[in-house]
Amino acid sequence: MGSRLVTALRSGPPEWAGPPHFAVFTPQMGLPAQCGRRDTGPVDYLYSLYDALVSVNIPPDKARAVIDAMERDMSGILATKSDLDNKFLLLKQEISGARTELKQDGASLRTELKQANASLRTELKQDNESLRTELKQGNASLRTELKQDIASLRTELKQGMAGLRTELTQEISGVRTELKQDMAAFRSEVAQEFATTRALVAKDLELLRTSMTIRLGSIVAVGMGMLFAALKLV
Repeated sequence: MGSRLVTALRSGPPEWAGPPHFAVFTPQMGLPAQCGRRDTGPVDYLYSLYDALVSVNIPPDKARAVIDAMERDMSGILATKSDLDNKFLLLKQEISGARTELKQDGASLRTELKQANASLRTELKQDNESLRTELKQGNASLRTELKQDIASLRTELKQGMAGLRTELTQEISGVRTELKQDMAAFRSEVAQEFATTRALVAKDLELLRTSMTIRLGSIVAVGMGMLFAALKLV
């Protein structure tokens, strides 16, 4: 806007400039229109600016050109109170519509969430029931398999114990037979050794008896000889 003011001041008033009261464009018409003082804020400001420009020795035609340029800019840029009221009303309507839509969306979302929660709760209950049923079936199957395994293990243990008992019985019987045989052989050996020892002892006793008989006979003979010698001396 500053460049437009400088250009207006340098070029002078436009061809359509009117008498001392300045000319402006009407935005709806696109043509210059004569206008006097009005009791609106922007126009009062423009009149004050015009008076200020004239008071500093700026020619009236150039001051009018400046005011016209500023009014054109202000009419395209600044908004009136009615425009603001309309904008505010539209904004309130949009906010009210947005609030209504948000409420509706919130209610719809709440309803959808409730339905989703109910559906999820139902699905979870069904899944829990299905899982509980599967666990029960699995436990029953596992219990049956364990019973079968335990029964099979018991049968195998019984068979193993029976086979071990048979083997131990056979081994014990074999050991008993071997011990009997060893005892019989030992008894026979002892008997033979005892018989041999008895025979040797009998021989030794016989020899001792013969020796004793001979010795006693010698003693008797000596005694008799001594007795006869004594008798002879008497």
